[in-house]
Amino acid sequence: MMLQNPMCDQMVTVYRRVKDQIIRFVLEGCFYRYRDVVTEDRFERKFVLIGPGEEPLRAGDRVFDGIGPETVCWEEFLSVNVPGLSQVQYAEPYFFLGKLHHWEAGR
Repeated sequence: MMLQNPMCDQMVTVYRRVKDQIIRFVLEGCFYRYRDVVTEDRFERKFVLIGPGEEPLRAGDRVFDGIGPETVCWEEFLSVNVPGLSQVQYAEPYFFLGKLHHWEAGR
């Protein structure tokens, strides 16, 4: 059973660093909201991402709102430098009747 919700109509690009490579994939049918929090000494992007599919996110992945660039420099590809980019702190799958229903990621 796939997640079917009219609010899940966005597309995001996920970036994952695996050794010296950056894997990039685009996910459709997602819900993605973020907001920037700035304190005296720190910038942080809080977000929630909910989506269907077999490819769950992992902590450390980076998520871009919409279709993101194909080539990035991982060290400079940070939410403080790139509007619409977030870094996953947690990711959890949710099951219904023993099958993956959707997953949630956020910070």
